[in-house]
This record gives sequence, structure tokens and C-alpha cells, in this order.
Amino acid sequence: MSDGADAVTNHHGPVFHGDVKDAQLAWNNTTVIQNQAHTEQVAPGFEDVARVVADVLGRLSDLGLPAADERDAAENAHAVLAEVVRPEPDPGVIRRGLTAIKGTLAQLAAGLVAGAADGSTELARELVKSLGQLGPG
Repeated sequence: MSDGADAVTNHHGPVFHGDVKDAQLAWNNTTVIQNQAHTEQVAPGFEDVARVVADVLGRLSDLGLPAADERDAAENAHAVLAEVVRPEPDPGVIRRGLTAIKGTLAQLAAGLVAGAADGSTELARELVKSLGQLGPG
């Protein structure tokens, strides 16, 4: 008689180990369309920061920045957006993030980035101006 140590378990479907919060699964479907929305409330007084940074984030790919600069600007934008939805955002985190984004875009606005997309210098100037109107930083 066997003690079950050699038993094989076949799972005929997905097996999840751990947290699957907000997960979506499509299995044995020929055509699947899934949508999921996640929204967070921006802390009072930080609405303009969220709006401008989201605009910058949405337009980064239009600028033709070098990949590393685009990635850095996107990471800083995401960090700022993550901070403004906290119950008590840290102004220092936001200021540093905005400064880093402006620094990246200012190089492009000044024409210092070779190979940038047509019209990107003017767009970068507009974005830097919008960021600058948010206050010191």
C-alpha cells in the first residue's frame, strides 16, 4: 500500500498562490475584453499638481526624449501622483519630484536634447511653464 507520498495532483485550471487583489483572469476564451478602473481621491489643495503632472505624464512619449530621460521623468511623475493621493502629502516629496521633472524637460525646452521630436521643444516649454506655475520647486 502507498502512503500517498508519490501522489500527483493535476490542476486543470489556474492555481493562485498568494494575493490576487484586483486581478483579472480570462481562461479558455476566444475573445476577451476586460476593463478595470481604479481611482483615488487627490488630497485637497493638490488638485492642480495632479492635473498638471498627469498632463505631463500623458505627453512624455510625444517629446522624443532619450529613453532614460523619459523613464526618469515618468518615474518622478508617478511618485508625485502617488504622493498627492495620500491623506497628508509630503510637500518635500512633491517639490523634489516636480523639480526633477522640470529639470528633464528644461533641457529639451532649451534645445539641448539631440534627436528630439519635431515641435517637442515648444511642447517642453509649455509643460515647464505649467509645472512652474504650481509654485516653488
